[in-house]
Parts: sequence; structure tokens; C-alpha cells
Amino acid sequence: MTNLENLEFASRYPTEGVMRDGTSILFTPLKSEDREQLESLIKALPSEDLLYLRQDITDASVIDTWITSVESGQVFTVLASVGARVVGYASLHIDAAVWSRHVGEIRINVHPDYRGTGLGAALAGEIRFVAPTFGIRKLIANMPLEQHTAMIVFERLGFQLQTILRGWVTDMHGEERDLLVMALTLPKS
Repeated sequence: MTNLENLEFASRYPTEGVMRDGTSILFTPLKSEDREQLESLIKALPSEDLLYLRQDITDASVIDTWITSVESGQVFTVLASVGARVVGYASLHIDAAVWSRHVGEIRINVHPDYRGTGLGAALAGEIRFVAPTFGIRKLIANMPLEQHTAMIVFERLGFQLQTILRGWVTDMHGEERDLLVMALTLPKS
């Protein structure tokens, strides 16, 4: 049985939320048929956002691998939609290494029109809620030191600074950037 077939987990979705301005959002797990809406969101992301991503999500083969990873259970992605429009996503990436299989990495992107609405925090909350279903007891968030807003959002969610790795990542232009690592230990269920 995959995690998506788990009754407790499956009964969670779809689920509704409300942004600070009262706009309703619908959270659903990513499925292969959501590809077109996901690609529309990715096209709307500013180029400076794309500089800091681990992978070039504008590349169709990367999206193929992403969807395959979701289907195999290595990644869980929740989409946030307003009407028929996908306006954000959060992913939980599960480490295959035995010694860190209890650690999941959270990755979030929000459409520019919906930033500052609480959507990023709501998406992070969805990942925090489902993480134990995947055996995750610790969440990590990695971000370039320049992403101050993301750092503040994660701090508000209880994440704590673990380290800053100087010159650890290179952006899409080949420039070295410092990587900020934050973590949250989830309560035992």
C-alpha cells in the first residue's frame, strides 16, 4: 500500500483552506493529470526564483522525473488551487538513505500574485501534517541566505537555524551562494 492509498492520509484530500484575505484555497496531492496547471505556475515564477532551485523545473524532463517520484512515493507534492488555477505547491522529499530516512526536505513555491497571503505557511502546514504518514520525524528547509522572507516564514512555523554553509550552492548563473539550513523536529505521534 502506498502512502496515498493509506485511508487516514487519503481522507485528508481534497481539503480546503482560507488565505488571510478570505480567498478559499483547495489543497490536493499532485497527480500526473495536474501537469499542465503545474507548468502554468512554473512559467509564472520570476526568473530570480528559479536561480535558487535544486533543479530546473522549467525543463519537461525534470517535471517527468518529479511526477514519477511522486507516483513511486519518494516525493509527496500538495498543490494549492484557487478555482482551476494552481497558485502554489509544497513538496516533501524523502531521503532514501537508511540513516536519514526519518528526515524529509520541504520545498515550496508560491505564485507571485499570492505571496504575502499566508499561502506559503499553509502549504508548509500541509507538509507538516502529512510528514508522519511517510515516517518523517524531522523536516529540513534549505534556502539561500538571500531568501529572508522564506527564513521568516519557516521561523514562524517553528523551524530553527541549524547552520549556514558558505559558498555551498551555485545558482543558475554559476554564482556561489551561502546555504541556510533550518530544521523542525515533529512531535512523536
